Amino acid sequence: MFDAFYSFLDKIGYLHPIHPAMTHMPIGLVVGSLFMGATALALSRPALARSAYYTLVLALIFWFPTVTFGLMDWQRYYGGAWLHPIKMKLILASILFILLVIGVWVGYGEHARAKWLPPIYVLCFMTVTALGYFGGQLVYGGRTPRGPADFRPGELVFDSNCSGCHAHGGNAILPNFPLRSAPELARFQDFREFIRDPKLPSGAEGPMPAFPASKISDKQAHQLYEYIKHVIETPSRKPSE
Repeated sequence: MFDAFYSFLDKIGYLHPIHPAMTHMPIGLVVGSLFMGATALALSRPALARSAYYTLVLALIFWFPTVTFGLMDWQRYYGGAWLHPIKMKLILASILFILLVIGVWVGYGEHARAKWLPPIYVLCFMTVTALGYFGGQLVYGGRTPRGPADFRPGELVFDSNCSGCHAHGGNAILPNFPLRSAPELARFQDFREFIRDPKLPSGAEGPMPAFPASKISDKQAHQLYEYIKHVIETPSRKPSE
């Protein structure tokens, strides 16, 4: 089901993860609740305090689709790899959920508990700030080197399928086996065979997911190969290394 959904997005020209765009909703709402709550506290404005609370409720509602798309993108673009920023984002997203639930419960009905809302706003703000930091580690930083226009099709394939774990041609999961010097780059046939059924040098199963022709066609595989060869490859290491 996920593949069909992302295939539809590819066809309409949306080639990027969905989660980064969705994060603006809960993050913006958390920031809004903090500023409205602080202003209400400073100026003694009960109506503004309720607005801050309802903004926090909206942040909780938008938490669900944001995390759902995050998990989908994780499987699609990172193959479910347990990268450090992803681990931290999962932990922080869980903390944020707990804080939002507590905040919604504290602010519901009883005014006596409302004094606990400002600290919750602050904690939620600190959590989304940390989430943004680790999200930035995944999204930004030029993970896909730009090449000449002739290799743009392969660059798009790399950006959609490989950049998560192989930013700059490296290897975020197995640093000793960077893509840029893989022996499988010697011939296109070897490269295509490898992405269809990736194995470690020992022959054992590795963390890299397979890319069947239904996901990366032979034509796309050749475009990807040409991009890697001409834009990010360095002298190859020996297969035994």
